[in-house]
Amino acid sequence: MRNWKNWLAPILTGLTVAALALLPLRLSTLRDQQLTGTVHTEALAENSNFPAKPPELIRRLQLLAQQRELADRLTIIGQELEGRALTENVELARGELAALVEAGVLPDALDSDNAQLFGSKLYLRDQADLSSAGFVNLGGYDKASGEYRSLVLDAETGLLVDLELDCAWILKEPLDAAEAGAAFLDRLGVAYQLVDNSPLWACFRLQGAPVLYYATIGRTTLRIGPWLDWEAPELSQGAALGFPTDAAVSGS
Repeated sequence: MRNWKNWLAPILTGLTVAALALLPLRLSTLRDQQLTGTVHTEALAENSNFPAKPPELIRRLQLLAQQRELADRLTIIGQELEGRALTENVELARGELAALVEAGVLPDALDSDNAQLFGSKLYLRDQADLSSAGFVNLGGYDKASGEYRSLVLDAETGLLVDLELDCAWILKEPLDAAEAGAAFLDRLGVAYQLVDNSPLWACFRLQGAPVLYYATIGRTTLRIGPWLDWEAPELSQGAALGFPTDAAVSGS
């Protein structure tokens, strides 16, 4: 009997320790069961650096250019567009193409409805400062005319910020790259400077971000879109934004 009493205290102590160890796990399981399938919110610290809203358009255009040349510095999330979301964005893009015709960027011969478009939504976030932006990518090909188009809409404003068209009408109605590019940027409402051009291509430097816009014309193609400006101070004089320096670029 005495031996049994000697073992009783350690056994009770062990059971108590085990119960205390399992209690948090059990409470956590019960909480997960309560929250599963329900909408709930959690407070966000003021110093979390999570962006409350997308940055200004000029910074969003820089993120789009970063995707082309420094994608490894971004967190990229894609989502396919279907159903109503796809239909709404296709109509928005066609309206933008019609507006570009009125603005003189595209000729009257463009048929904005002749290609069936498919698309996805793209979210970009800079890993250095957490700036983020969303874009809608739409592309399509018309078998009857042989025309191809690739369009990028800014998800915040719905503006067409990048385009590539392969259309026979370019042969019939020649375009001037500088005029087309300037009219395109005027619609975006960004400040720019024409830095170089010829009849078939033009380069514009945007003010407020290290971004160059190129407008190029091929035999049957028109391309207008942003690229990084590696001569800009914030890109050429260090890595404050997480970009490589001149030495890193020249050595790559």
